[in-house]
Amino acid sequence: MWWEWGLCGVFVLLLVAIGIGEGHDAWRKFRLSTRGEWIEADVVGVREDDDGEGGARFYPVVAFTPPGSDRVVAESPHYKTYPPGPGAFPDDRVRVLYDPLEPERIELHGYRGDGLVKTGVTVLLLFGCAVFVLVAKVFTAP
Repeated sequence: MWWEWGLCGVFVLLLVAIGIGEGHDAWRKFRLSTRGEWIEADVVGVREDDDGEGGARFYPVVAFTPPGSDRVVAESPHYKTYPPGPGAFPDDRVRVLYDPLEPERIELHGYRGDGLVKTGVTVLLLFGCAVFVLVAKVFTAP
């Protein structure tokens, strides 16, 4: 029965490790949403990438100058599976939410990823599953 405890331990460690990664992501999203500032940015390009399965991903690249700072060129961390068409960026400008302490951390209007609530719920579910597995194992142990 020792192998059951080992398997349980590995599973719990995996859940906790993924939960910590998701928790870090949730914290970064929280900080961006609470201290981020909106600014108009110039769209300077679109980087095309392959998703590994033959599909394409399109990441807008923007440039902006925060007040009292140098010009920042940053790529959206989120993509779309189709290229931006005519009118996607009127006058080649877009609103950008950026972190004044880390101006390269941005989110473009219309290119938002998973929200803070979804990421937070994922963290809670992962840690809840880890606790459940441990408690179930402890109470069913002979």
